[in-house]
Amino acid sequence: MTGRARLVVPGIVLLCAFIGGAVLRPWTQSGSPPKVTELRWWNMFAGPDGGRTLGLVKKFNAAHPDVRVSMQRMDAGLYYNKLFVAGLAGRGPEIFVVHADVLPRFERAGLLEDLEPDFNQHGWAKGDFDPSVLAVVTFRGHRRAVPWDIHPLGLYYNAELFRRAGLVDERGQPRPPTDRTEFLTAIRKINELGEKGFAFSWLRTNLLTIMRQFGGRLFREDGRRCTLDDPGNIEALQFCADLIHREHLVGAPQGGDPFAGFRQGHIGMIMEGIWMIADFGRADLDLGVAPAPRLGPVPAVWMNSHCLAMRPGLPPLVREAAWKFIRFLSEEGLDWAGAGQIPARISLRQTPAFRAMPAQAAFASQIGHGFYPPRVPISFEFSAEFDLAVEKVLRGEAEPGPALREAAARVNLALERDRKAHGSEEGQP
Repeated sequence: MTGRARLVVPGIVLLCAFIGGAVLRPWTQSGSPPKVTELRWWNMFAGPDGGRTLGLVKKFNAAHPDVRVSMQRMDAGLYYNKLFVAGLAGRGPEIFVVHADVLPRFERAGLLEDLEPDFNQHGWAKGDFDPSVLAVVTFRGHRRAVPWDIHPLGLYYNAELFRRAGLVDERGQPRPPTDRTEFLTAIRKINELGEKGFAFSWLRTNLLTIMRQFGGRLFREDGRRCTLDDPGNIEALQFCADLIHREHLVGAPQGGDPFAGFRQGHIGMIMEGIWMIADFGRADLDLGVAPAPRLGPVPAVWMNSHCLAMRPGLPPLVREAAWKFIRFLSEEGLDWAGAGQIPARISLRQTPAFRAMPAQAAFASQIGHGFYPPRVPISFEFSAEFDLAVEKVLRGEAEPGPALREAAARVNLALERDRKAHGSEEGQP
């Protein structure tokens, strides 16, 4: 999803990008000098996935001598603050990546160009995006970004441990769990081997998925009130806490690295995003992937998208070049899928090349019942309160009901402050 390393950008290029913005420079050769439009692309792909993006930039630049894209990658922890501040100051890049759940904040600040005319021109990509995916980039009937990928949660499992535990089908092949009963059975049988059957990884995505599977809702339909203390959410969190503190099947989140434990072959199952495919694939283990098991009565899985956005108010020639690059990235979704993503374009997911990616294809089978994080401008504040409440419960420091009620109250205060600061505009969950 994101990485941690930085790309070293030549100082002269970076200086021009910050000072000059989009610059037209002459091509030094005889005859009528063609112009080269300079574009900056910011993203948070600072890890191994950054190699893919760099390759795409080189490919585009080679095919479009009239446009030159320079890319700056940043650590995910710093990215949004820098991007938001640069945008407000009018120094933002021409093209940038925004997660779907962060788009409302950028849209309200006026930092997203209206791409509706571009979508409508010649019916570009019409019918090639799932309605739920296209909805996350649409505000008041206008599309403000292009969904580039979809990255849902799924199940990773150690096929060797499954065989040793007898968790196999009639052909002797590992059989990953599909429901709560099979999930609990798998945990118990792997625990009996002296290993750990399951470990929670990123608590946010794990618990959001399980809560939705229990029928829980996070906000009212109009987005104006947080309902984190919904009975379904409380029941789901209680189920997870019981796995740890009552049934002693799963370890508490404090201490230990679940990713390291899984890579080393001591954890049978972990629920994590598709972006971990490459990382786990490099480990010395018999890796299996499958859709997330349904632990409650409702099929559901958390997902998010990287979206391609454009800075508003660009000169016509620069805007045309920026849209050309965005279209290029969208149409190169299969290349990006190799970094551990699912193309947002339906037509790309239907190709033999994508079907030949078994891990990505398994995760993609969940898109029909996937859901995005809350679509509200205070997404960062909500996530902070959610994370704190969930961690306290799973550590045994609080009960689910009181913890979620307290978190909901804090989020509602944040919603009220947000309404006072920005008027009565409703959220869009």
